[in-house]
Amino acid sequence: MDPNTNTAAALKYKWVRITLKQNGTIPNATVDNTQAASTQVCWDSMGTQEVAISRMGYATCAAAQNAGLNVTPVYVVTSMAITASGSRRIGQYEVGMFNMVPPPAALALDGPGAHFSPAPSSNNYFANGTDASRQPGYTWNGSGSCAPTGAALVPAIGTGDSTGQANVTNDIPSNRDGNYTGTNVINPTTGTTTPNVVNEGSGGTNALAGSWSSPSDLNNLVKSLAAVADVTYTCGIGSPCSGSGPYGTDAAPAITYINGDFNFGSNSGAGVLIVTGTLNITGNSSFDGLILVVGQGQIVESGGGNGQFNGSVFLAKTNNSTSPYSQLTTLGSPLIAWNGGGTNGIQYNSCWANIGNTMGYSVVASREEMY
Repeated sequence: MDPNTNTAAALKYKWVRITLKQNGTIPNATVDNTQAASTQVCWDSMGTQEVAISRMGYATCAAAQNAGLNVTPVYVVTSMAITASGSRRIGQYEVGMFNMVPPPAALALDGPGAHFSPAPSSNNYFANGTDASRQPGYTWNGSGSCAPTGAALVPAIGTGDSTGQANVTNDIPSNRDGNYTGTNVINPTTGTTTPNVVNEGSGGTNALAGSWSSPSDLNNLVKSLAAVADVTYTCGIGSPCSGSGPYGTDAAPAITYINGDFNFGSNSGAGVLIVTGTLNITGNSSFDGLILVVGQGQIVESGGGNGQFNGSVFLAKTNNSTSPYSQLTTLGSPLIAWNGGGTNGIQYNSCWANIGNTMGYSVVASREEMY
């Protein structure tokens, strides 16, 4: 039932029809004229485009999703609305849900030559790539339901190339190697599975695979999230601002978009947090969900504390460091600097890493029909 039904705030419409979009749904405006009219149309939220899914070799959007593609069905919502003056109009909207496969690590440092400098000196700080949502006795405390996806083990830290892998391994104090656990992959620098720092670079690109490898794709991802954000802050590069929060809760996660440098401080939040500049945090800060630091690709932490990040944290430098901060041709080097200790850390959790995929639809096209 629609919200506000039988009240003065009820929407004024006579009927509404919701259908799956096919390639030939809109006359003389096929999505892909090389594909059959009956082909299902999907929304590629990372590429910000509609696609006829048969072009990718699949029969349905669901089949493509199961194969790991970032696509969801496009729905055509058609409604006869009644205006305040009593006239009638037929509006038509195409909507698609944001969808993405989460970063493949508890802490993903995309691009060449990553550094974790300085790395935490605390005896207790950790990064754990074991999917917490799959562990015996785990209780989901978020909204909706939890459906673990992907691998049960991911790297504690993933890098875009072997140089970054060696840098990060050397940045971590040797007596803290055991605090970084995940996949059973031998680290070539230490000859052991800890610290679990894994080169996840693809095909000599010095970047993670797929849509994570391109500055343009990553910036398009940021734009898609910005368009559906619940809260937006506009800050400066080099002159960070602070928000009043909250940045979502477990019961009501939010998409928070910050354009520029941001002082998150000792706050907490849940959902998706996107920062295009430098994200400044303290050891008491905590977040359940997905953190994307895409643009300047830098996190700076100061002070100790006992906060924790559950989900996944991703950094990528996609833009130049000087004004006008233009988009780079290839990814630059990300940096995370942890100036403190405490019992905080990053715990991979596929349910929280995927939380953005359940947070609503966006309008991708609209038109008014003749009546």
